[in-house]
Amino acid sequence: MKKTMVITGAASGLGLALARHAAHQYNIAVIDVQQAAGEAAVHELTAKGYQAKFFDCNMTDAQTVQKTAEHVVNYFGQVDVLINNAGIASEGGVETSSLEQWQRVININLMGVVHGCRSFLPYLKQQPESAIVNVASFAALALAPYMASYNVSKAGVVALSETLRCELANSHVHVAVACPAFFKTALTDSMIDSNDKMKKRIEKWMQNSSFNADDVAQQILAAIEHKEFMVFSDKKTKNQWRLSRWMPNLFFRQKIKFIKRLNQ
Repeated sequence: MKKTMVITGAASGLGLALARHAAHQYNIAVIDVQQAAGEAAVHELTAKGYQAKFFDCNMTDAQTVQKTAEHVVNYFGQVDVLINNAGIASEGGVETSSLEQWQRVININLMGVVHGCRSFLPYLKQQPESAIVNVASFAALALAPYMASYNVSKAGVVALSETLRCELANSHVHVAVACPAFFKTALTDSMIDSNDKMKKRIEKWMQNSSFNADDVAQQILAAIEHKEFMVFSDKKTKNQWRLSRWMPNLFFRQKIKFIKRLNQ
């Protein structure tokens, strides 16, 4: 029986890129709240002879996610890989971001991942080799200012992944966490309470990136195959992560200098 991959937020961006690259090897469960885009993604895959089905699911609702997991297993028969990719962007400082923004970002970016792991883990454990990939961000490691709620939500995803990795160490379930830097995608479309200046700056960084969603998708799929835990988009961000762990004060000073240059 062909293996099944569940991808949340699979109707667009990185999720869609993952579905396209993985469809030759897996049946694809496209999970999203964007029904039209999700159905279009499924149509694209099935037109090429692949097996895929759309499941309308709000990842912030634990009961809905649980029912969706049951529907996926009933349809495909099994789940072998879960990629928790659904998420939104935000910007703003700790003091200035609205509490509504904090709640929404944490509910989607962090609790959505928690719900996905809890609902699909019983099925993943039934397979001889399975995997969970939680999509965080390099923002979770860099922790740059004025991206407070986003940083915290994605840092939570990293912490969750490290915890789950230990809890599942004696199981057949591999755990990975992806921490890509800015890449070409429509992430800023989901921003709430956004400052136009900051939004344009982030969009410029994404457009100037040397890699795109297809590159990140291939890196994630390679990490599943090779059982890697931390997935970075390039050597530069991997080295910055090492610097942040080994020389945190130097890394902090570099961040302050970078922010000063941006504000000049």
